[in-house]
Amino acid sequence: MNTTYPDFKKQETGLYDEIRELSEGLDRLRNEGKDTTDMIERLGEVLEEFLLFRKQVGGQRPAS
Repeated sequence: MNTTYPDFKKQETGLYDEIRELSEGLDRLRNEGKDTTDMIERLGEVLEEFLLFRKQVGGQRPAS
């Protein structure tokens, strides 16, 4: 994969941020006793995207 370090880091950070936001939203909905189905589905999608991202870069950061 021909990716520069800043591009890699930006995408990685974006995925981490989205996972954290969805996890916090899930906790909030659960604490409020609301339906969490949509949030769980979206979190699953983002986690799959993260795994694919990590596979594409081989678990290693590209050279800067």
